[in-house]
Amino acid sequence: MRTAPEEQYTAAPFVPEEARDLDALRQAAAGCRGGPLHRDATRIVFGAGGADARVMLVGEQPGDQEDRKGRPFVGPAGKLLDRALAEAGIRPR
Repeated sequence: MRTAPEEQYTAAPFVPEEARDLDALRQAAAGCRGGPLHRDATRIVFGAGGADARVMLVGEQPGDQEDRKGRPFVGPAGKLLDRALAEAGIRPR
């Protein structure tokens, strides 16, 4: 199977025109086929937390544990991130 060059990927057709809230974007992300990541994943790993958060952390492609649980930062790297945030005095909501 041939894959398209990275510059040909776009999620634009999958983003709703009225994407005014996180729920609409979460639903759109679940059906997105704008890149190759959906092929090997079992589910979307969308964000967690409030839309009014002062800090947002963006991870790269989800690991196997994130994929299975459908939640971000739940694997070994997430545990390390939790410790680093705690040491910095940052409490996730």
